Amino acid sequence: MAHFLRGNFKGFYQAGPSACVKDMIRFKKLSEGKVYMEVTRRDMESLMGRFWRYENATINLLPVDEEEPRLGGKVQVKSFVLDLRTLTLGFQTQYGVYSDDFVTFGTFDKSEGNPLDNEEVLLKIVSDVSGEESIVSDKTTFKFENNQLFFSKEVNEEKSDVEVNHPIVETKLDSQVAQSWTETFFYGVGNKAL
Repeated sequence: MAHFLRGNFKGFYQAGPSACVKDMIRFKKLSEGKVYMEVTRRDMESLMGRFWRYENATINLLPVDEEEPRLGGKVQVKSFVLDLRTLTLGFQTQYGVYSDDFVTFGTFDKSEGNPLDNEEVLLKIVSDVSGEESIVSDKTTFKFENNQLFFSKEVNEEKSDVEVNHPIVETKLDSQVAQSWTETFFYGVGNKAL
């Protein structure tokens, strides 16, 4: 059940006006079917890597079949977001679907009610989010493929401000492995990939 959402990951990609932002994404299993996610975003083109955004979220995975949770199900994500570029903070709830190799969730129009109660509305998350007729304003996807984690974000320009809510092309995230004090001391500065 989204077993790949664990550990620390780092991603570099273009976002908005910056050609390179760095996201640090941390996942931690809270309980069966619950994952904690923490995201920090910095602009790597600025002096000292200016801090852009902080987000923490609880991802609830609601399986269709309790006996076979890996077959997939629904997702509810409750987030706290602090955006230092706009000096705003807020809470949001997003909905989506998951299977054994992906988690997709996004922001739906409030007029649609609770997407968890209407599968037809909820499944719109897997279709294209562009255009004024779409009921999804943004969509976040984590995909696991060949033992690698990929991240992408689609934003509907008609429904969301792309200057604040940036689209991200699908990018492989690099896994971060923490070292103990003894490993750091023994290897000097630490293990570095060549």
